[in-house]
Amino acid sequence: MLTRIDHIGIACFDLDKTVEFYRATYGFEVFHTEVNEEQGVREAMLKINETSDGGASYLQLLEPIREDSAVGKWLAKNGEGVHHIAFGTADVDTDSEAIRDKGVRVLYEEPRRGSMNSRITFLHPKDCHGVLTELVTAAPRTAAPHAAEDRSGAAGEPTPPATTPSTTQADH
Repeated sequence: MLTRIDHIGIACFDLDKTVEFYRATYGFEVFHTEVNEEQGVREAMLKINETSDGGASYLQLLEPIREDSAVGKWLAKNGEGVHHIAFGTADVDTDSEAIRDKGVRVLYEEPRRGSMNSRITFLHPKDCHGVLTELVTAAPRTAAPHAAEDRSGAAGEPTPPATTPSTTQADH
């Protein structure tokens, strides 16, 4: 089932300042960045380490580019800080169905495209003891991404719907 902590999502007001803090304080470097216009976020993935299952663990820094984005609304209410935790899995489809069968609300009917071409879904925080939880199946590895920004708006880390699992929302 779940194989690792894929990433911790951290909402921030200023992505560049936050990246610089993690670089200067801990030595973490940007592994990948992208922008999703539709979801209104800009993100940086800071690689922490490789994992035994062939994946990696990251910090995902999220900055809203619009106040009305889900991350923008979350920041306005909560301020900067941990937004969600994401667990890696070899098969997000199977694992999300197994978790749904245990009575946990899965926010997307079908997994969506996430950061770095991953497949993702979210679990409702009220069913996970107040923790917004993401399930991630990493894309097959090819050439390692770098810090060049993807401005296509097609990829990125989704912020789950603010209402119910039936809410449709494109991924970040």
